[in-house]
Parts: sequence; structure tokens; C-alpha cells
Amino acid sequence: MPRPKSPINERNRLRTERWRERRRICGRPEASVIDRAVAASLAAFLTADLHGDEQDRFTLRDVVMGAQKLLVDQGFDKRASNMELMRRMTRRSDLAKLSDITGASHKPQ
Repeated sequence: MPRPKSPINERNRLRTERWRERRRICGRPEASVIDRAVAASLAAFLTADLHGDEQDRFTLRDVVMGAQKLLVDQGFDKRASNMELMRRMTRRSDLAKLSDITGASHKPQ
């Protein structure tokens, strides 16, 4: 159900619209676009890995580079895409907690 119209909602909607337009002009993808590109790249590499040779293993760098290629293919600027990818994946306030939960903070022995 749509929100009732109000001057505050309209002002915020217009501000968001201007923000999105500035990002579009600079070729900077939004977070949701980055998330979909990373998921699509991971799906492509994982599927290839599951159906391929043991020698054709992929790295996380391959997944990130694949996501960047997908973003550039969608018309986003390569440099801006890379900056947003790195920001989205590495500058998280909950990164330490996520590392503990996933086991990423523990090196295999």
C-alpha cells in the first residue's frame, strides 16, 4: 500500500531521485546492483566449478573481477564500479562478527 502523500515524503523522494541521477551520470552502481552482480558472478563460477575439472578452480578474486565485468557490461564505469564493489564488500561495520560466524577469521592449519 502506498504511503500517504506529504511534503516531507515528496522532498525525500526528490532528493533520492537527484542522488540516483548523479550516480547514473558518474556510472556508479547502487548497492542492490552490486549485490546482484556479485551473486551472478558467484553463480557462474560455482556452476563452472561444479561441472568442470578439478584443475579449473576459481578464487574469490575471480568472482569479484567477474562482478566488475558484469557491471561494466551493464554500462557502469569500470573505475566507479570497482570502488563501489570494494566499499560494499570491505567497509562493513559488522565485518568482524561476520568473519567469526563464517569462519573467515580462522586460517586453516
